[in-house]
Amino acid sequence: MNVKVFKLEYICFLALLWLVACGRTPLEPVSYVGDAAAGRAAWSQMANLDSLKASAILSWKATDGRHGKHKVRLFLEPPERLKIQWLTPWGSVAGQVLIAADQFWFSDSSQRLTWHGHIADLRSLFRQKDSLNWVGETQFFMYWPLLFSSPEEDRSAFGEEAFFDYLATNDGRCLNKIIHFRDGDELHIRVDELVKGVDERLFARNFEVLGSGGRISLALRQFTLQKDLTPETFVYTLEHFTIQEYSLKKGDSHGRQ
Repeated sequence: MNVKVFKLEYICFLALLWLVACGRTPLEPVSYVGDAAAGRAAWSQMANLDSLKASAILSWKATDGRHGKHKVRLFLEPPERLKIQWLTPWGSVAGQVLIAADQFWFSDSSQRLTWHGHIADLRSLFRQKDSLNWVGETQFFMYWPLLFSSPEEDRSAFGEEAFFDYLATNDGRCLNKIIHFRDGDELHIRVDELVKGVDERLFARNFEVLGSGGRISLALRQFTLQKDLTPETFVYTLEHFTIQEYSLKKGDSHGRQ
């Protein structure tokens, strides 16, 4: 995996948390005590995920104490392609984020508006949207491929930019991955409810990430591991939306039908 892929601005998924104001004080990190050798071995036994289709509950807690839950649908092909839809209580789509081929489409159903641009411009775009109370910084969505990567892939992707601790806790029922970045920041990933899949490799149904932006948990309800999702999965197809192109090089955005 390429470190640039991991660091592509997956902050667009922060649209899922549009009800959360941007926090300033980090949540208190959790200190884990566990078996490092067993943890590293277990992360090496995680399933090589080609794709995932799932319904899930996404729970969040912001640094200012706000919290909530969303029903979501997600489609993944780590580490490059992802589509996630957050749903209303009636099951309709309240919004959608699509990333594919170094481009993003962020759709807000309430405005019938989709922002589209190059993935490298996403951080700049969302910094301009603070008035809409979108979270300014949450590492969960910036580094989502780390939920499925092995120690070997982590080392290859990050090199000297970060170092990792791997621990098994609760008698091996929980796996932890702690990422120490060179700037002093940390990211804690915890997975549990482990099940065995193809070739006896492990797959987790619950994911939790704790970072400077807050705590995010993702609990899979129903999921399907597939070799390939349909080609249309990562093609933008929403109708009756205004497309607003965004380019940092142009310095602003403009709309078109």
